[in-house]
Amino acid sequence: RRIRALGIPLAGKTGTTNDLKDTWFIGFSPDLVVGVYVGFDMPKILGRTPVGISETGSTVAAPIFKEFMGQALGDKPKIPFRTPPSVKFVRIDRTTGQLPTVQTDKNDILLEVFKPNTEPKNDGGGRIVGGGTIESPSGQNRSDAKAIGKTAQGLY
Repeated sequence: RRIRALGIPLAGKTGTTNDLKDTWFIGFSPDLVVGVYVGFDMPKILGRTPVGISETGSTVAAPIFKEFMGQALGDKPKIPFRTPPSVKFVRIDRTTGQLPTVQTDKNDILLEVFKPNTEPKNDGGGRIVGGGTIESPSGQNRSDAKAIGKTAQGLY
Protein backbone atom coordinates (compact mmCIF):
# COMPACT_ATOMS: atom_id res chain seq x y z
CA ARG A 1 0.00 0.00 0.00
CA ARG A 2 2.86 2.39 0.77
CA ILE A 3 4.24 2.15 -2.76
CA ARG A 4 0.88 2.26 -4.57
CA ALA A 5 0.81 6.07 -4.30
CA LEU A 6 3.55 6.27 -6.96
CA GLY A 7 1.11 5.11 -9.64
CA ILE A 8 3.78 2.80 -11.08
CA PRO A 9 3.30 -0.97 -11.55
CA LEU A 10 5.28 -2.27 -8.56
CA ALA A 11 5.15 -5.24 -6.20
CA GLY A 12 7.18 -6.42 -3.27
CA LYS A 13 7.48 -8.12 0.09
CA THR A 14 8.57 -6.74 3.45
CA GLY A 15 10.39 -8.60 6.16
CA THR A 16 11.42 -8.06 9.75
CA THR A 17 13.48 -10.39 11.91
CA ASN A 18 11.72 -11.83 14.96
CA ASP A 19 13.95 -9.83 17.26
CA LEU A 20 13.26 -6.55 15.34
CA LYS A 21 16.96 -6.00 14.60
CA ASP A 22 16.81 -6.12 10.79
CA THR A 23 14.22 -5.14 8.22
CA TRP A 24 14.10 -5.52 4.47
CA PHE A 25 11.98 -4.93 1.41
CA ILE A 26 12.41 -6.72 -1.90
CA GLY A 27 10.45 -5.00 -4.63
CA PHE A 28 10.20 -4.97 -8.36
CA SER A 29 8.72 -3.44 -11.45
CA PRO A 30 8.32 -5.46 -14.65
CA ASP A 31 11.93 -4.59 -15.55
CA LEU A 32 13.77 -3.70 -12.32
CA VAL A 33 14.37 -5.55 -9.02
CA VAL A 34 15.55 -3.71 -5.90
CA GLY A 35 16.40 -4.99 -2.43
CA VAL A 36 16.60 -2.71 0.62
CA TYR A 37 18.12 -3.93 3.91
CA VAL A 38 18.12 -1.85 7.08
CA GLY A 39 20.04 -2.83 10.21
CA PHE A 40 23.06 -1.97 12.35
CA ASP A 41 26.59 -3.41 12.02
CA MET A 42 26.36 -4.25 15.71
CA PRO A 43 22.80 -5.66 15.90
CA LYS A 44 20.32 -3.83 18.09
CA ILE A 45 16.59 -3.25 18.03
CA LEU A 46 15.41 -0.75 15.43
CA GLY A 47 13.17 1.73 17.16
CA ARG A 48 12.78 4.01 20.10
CA THR A 49 13.05 1.54 22.97
CA PRO A 50 13.31 -2.24 23.36
CA VAL A 51 9.77 -2.32 24.79
CA GLY A 52 8.35 0.61 22.84
CA ILE A 53 7.61 1.08 19.18
CA SER A 54 9.98 -0.83 16.91
CA GLU A 55 10.54 -0.41 13.21
CA THR A 56 9.54 -2.97 10.59
CA GLY A 57 10.16 -3.58 6.91
CA SER A 58 7.04 -1.63 6.02
CA THR A 59 7.98 1.41 8.11
CA VAL A 60 11.70 1.63 7.27
CA ALA A 61 12.72 -0.38 4.19
CA ALA A 62 9.57 0.07 2.05
CA PRO A 63 9.73 3.90 2.15
CA ILE A 64 13.37 3.74 0.98
CA PHE A 65 12.31 1.49 -1.89
CA LYS A 66 9.42 3.83 -2.71
CA GLU A 67 11.68 6.88 -2.87
CA PHE A 68 14.27 5.08 -5.00
CA MET A 69 11.72 3.67 -7.46
CA GLY A 70 9.96 7.03 -7.70
CA GLN A 71 13.22 8.62 -8.81
CA ALA A 72 14.34 5.70 -10.99
CA LEU A 73 11.02 5.16 -12.79
CA GLY A 74 8.95 8.31 -12.18
CA ASP A 75 9.53 9.82 -15.61
CA LYS A 76 9.57 6.49 -17.50
CA PRO A 77 6.59 4.95 -19.33
CA LYS A 78 4.37 2.90 -17.01
CA ILE A 79 5.08 -0.65 -18.22
CA PRO A 80 2.50 -3.16 -16.93
CA PHE A 81 3.42 -6.60 -15.62
CA ARG A 82 3.43 -9.13 -18.43
CA THR A 83 2.04 -12.64 -18.11
CA PRO A 84 4.48 -15.31 -19.33
CA PRO A 85 2.98 -17.15 -22.30
CA SER A 86 3.53 -20.58 -20.74
CA VAL A 87 1.40 -20.13 -17.60
CA LYS A 88 -2.19 -21.23 -17.35
CA PHE A 89 -5.00 -19.46 -15.47
CA VAL A 90 -7.44 -21.92 -13.88
CA ARG A 91 -10.48 -21.30 -11.68
CA ILE A 92 -10.19 -23.31 -8.47
CA ASP A 93 -12.17 -23.76 -5.27
CA ARG A 94 -10.13 -21.85 -2.69
CA THR A 95 -11.36 -24.16 0.09
CA THR A 96 -10.29 -27.44 -1.51
CA GLY A 97 -7.71 -26.38 -4.08
CA GLN A 98 -9.62 -28.48 -6.59
CA LEU A 99 -11.62 -27.53 -9.64
CA PRO A 100 -14.94 -25.94 -8.64
CA THR A 101 -18.05 -28.08 -8.64
CA VAL A 102 -21.70 -27.07 -8.79
CA GLN A 103 -21.65 -27.07 -4.96
CA THR A 104 -18.78 -24.54 -4.81
CA ASP A 105 -19.89 -21.16 -3.49
CA LYS A 106 -19.14 -18.49 -6.11
CA ASN A 107 -17.27 -16.48 -3.44
CA ASP A 108 -14.87 -19.42 -2.98
CA ILE A 109 -13.77 -19.50 -6.63
CA LEU A 110 -10.51 -17.78 -7.46
CA LEU A 111 -8.38 -17.54 -10.54
CA GLU A 112 -5.03 -19.21 -9.89
CA VAL A 113 -1.87 -19.38 -11.96
CA PHE A 114 -0.10 -22.66 -12.68
CA LYS A 115 3.06 -23.70 -14.47
CA PRO A 116 2.38 -25.92 -17.50
CA ASN A 117 0.91 -29.33 -16.64
CA THR A 118 0.70 -28.65 -12.88
CA GLU A 119 -2.88 -27.40 -12.70
CA PRO A 120 -5.53 -29.63 -11.07
CA LYS A 121 -7.49 -31.66 -13.61
CA ASN A 122 -10.56 -33.82 -13.35
CA ASP A 123 -9.63 -37.32 -14.50
CA GLY A 124 -13.24 -38.12 -15.42
CA GLY A 125 -13.88 -40.09 -12.23
CA GLY A 126 -14.30 -37.04 -10.07
CA ARG A 127 -10.75 -37.17 -8.70
CA ILE A 128 -8.39 -34.24 -9.03
CA VAL A 129 -4.99 -35.14 -10.43
CA GLY A 130 -1.92 -33.02 -10.87
CA GLY A 131 -0.96 -29.92 -8.94
CA GLY A 132 2.49 -31.15 -7.98
CA THR A 133 3.69 -32.17 -4.55
CA ILE A 134 2.85 -29.82 -1.71
CA GLU A 135 4.00 -30.03 1.90
CA SER A 136 1.08 -30.14 4.29
CA PRO A 137 1.11 -28.33 7.66
CA SER A 138 1.93 -31.67 9.31
CA GLY A 139 5.16 -31.81 7.30
CA GLN A 140 4.07 -34.71 5.11
CA ASN A 141 4.26 -34.33 1.35
CA ARG A 142 0.86 -34.59 -0.25
CA SER A 143 0.15 -34.64 -3.95
CA ASP A 144 -3.59 -34.03 -3.64
CA ALA A 145 -4.80 -30.52 -4.33
CA LYS A 146 -6.43 -30.21 -0.87
CA ALA A 147 -2.99 -29.47 0.58
CA ILE A 148 -3.08 -26.05 -1.08
CA GLY A 149 -5.42 -24.66 1.58
CA LYS A 150 -7.43 -21.45 1.77
CA THR A 151 -4.60 -19.02 1.07
CA ALA A 152 -3.43 -20.54 -2.19
CA GLN A 153 -1.93 -18.02 -4.54
CA GLY A 154 1.12 -18.07 -6.79
CA LEU A 155 2.82 -20.56 -9.03
CA TYR A 156 2.90 -24.24 -8.05
